[in-house]
Amino acid sequence: MPNEKPFIHMIKTPLNKYFYDVNTNMFVQVNDDVYQYLNEVEHGEGDLYNIPDRQICHNISYLQEQGFLSMEHPKKIQHGSNELLEYHLNENINQIALQVTQQCNFRCAYCVYSAGDFVHQRSHSPKHMSIDTACAAVDFFTARCGNQNQPAIAFYGGEPLLEFPLIQDVVKYAEKRIYGKKLRFAITTNASLLTPNIAQFFIEHNFLTTISLDGASEAHDRSRRFANNGKGSFAAISNNLKKVLEECPNFKYSFNVVIDPRFACDSVHKLFSYEPPFCNVRFTTNYISDMYSIEKTVAGDKFKQQNDCYTFKGYLAFRGIYDQENVSRVAYTTLANRFGKLQRRMKPEAPLPDVTAPSGPCIPGARRLLVDVDGNFYPCERVSETSQAMNIGNLQEGFDYDKVIKLLNIAQTTAESCKNCWAFRHCNLCCSHSDNCGELSADLRSSQCSNTRLYVEDMFKDYLWMKEFDVVVNHT
Repeated sequence: MPNEKPFIHMIKTPLNKYFYDVNTNMFVQVNDDVYQYLNEVEHGEGDLYNIPDRQICHNISYLQEQGFLSMEHPKKIQHGSNELLEYHLNENINQIALQVTQQCNFRCAYCVYSAGDFVHQRSHSPKHMSIDTACAAVDFFTARCGNQNQPAIAFYGGEPLLEFPLIQDVVKYAEKRIYGKKLRFAITTNASLLTPNIAQFFIEHNFLTTISLDGASEAHDRSRRFANNGKGSFAAISNNLKKVLEECPNFKYSFNVVIDPRFACDSVHKLFSYEPPFCNVRFTTNYISDMYSIEKTVAGDKFKQQNDCYTFKGYLAFRGIYDQENVSRVAYTTLANRFGKLQRRMKPEAPLPDVTAPSGPCIPGARRLLVDVDGNFYPCERVSETSQAMNIGNLQEGFDYDKVIKLLNIAQTTAESCKNCWAFRHCNLCCSHSDNCGELSADLRSSQCSNTRLYVEDMFKDYLWMKEFDVVVNHT
């Protein structure tokens, strides 16, 4: 029996009024009267079967004839890759991340592996991966990446350059084992140990190096400090990078920027916009993750004021009424990436099938399988390594398919609310958001639904803004 109200969500901008039609993944602009009536319907105060106003009734009937305002909802929550799970994990793994060490020469204030306010996650330790475990992981990956033309092996820590000799041995071994494909390597490093010799090795072996750098010294040194003396690390990283680029100008690198919204962000924007060798290089930005932290991060007033100003100038640059050269690259690139992602996602879709699942979960282990120092498997590096729920196998026994299926279908824990959620197609909740001390918690997942819907609604408003002003973003 169909639901009594259409599967929609009402949304408006300063210029227009719309409803988002979940079944078609489309926005439909409507006049004030239709918007008001559909808004009442969405909140259970109106009835599409008994519309008192003739003109509104006519408009809504026309929309229904065009395939909108369907009352159909999913009837069963089940991920579409259920039946193909073994294929993906046996033949289609895209990337494997080797945790070559659990030690780090930094003690970053926000790091989930640092002792202090972080709970339900491992701590830094002297443990490191043996060459036998690393080679076994490469063999495991080699046997299961057959349908990938560009398989990737990433090195992760701790600080992976503490184990650079191991990395060298693993790379040479992998290149012998995986042939006939464009094998890629990646590493995420704090760059405090980076040298021209290491950079040259990375160049010769098709590495993409991601350097963790949180802005100029003011911002970076606040959190990213050496473990042995507590001093900030910006100067050491900057000097290392300049030496590397002098001797290895073809070195490929990007930055991962963690922004702390409790503090001003001027130095972050200025560094990556105007100062070599930090400008004109690709970067990603993230906010501090407090998933495993007792203390939750709250944005400060100064950050809000500065960030809003930079973002507003970015919007104006997209409209062509502000010179892009005077806009922060952090703001402009962040907006461009977001807009490009939205343009890809906001395509008309076939109606939701009876059996489906909300977006959010990837196939655990298929996109980026994390192998820890002991050879245990986790869906990726973002989950807790102390959680038995997140441990999906090991090198000796292979995948635990029952656990993988459970994580893949994490939305089954909140099935009834998911079936009726207008953010169904754009949810970003994965299994890590349900991990409550090693147990998968429906209550924990549900507690994050409100913020998820707010996030999706903000994305929708950005998309509508683009459409209203004919903004087209062709790059990501």
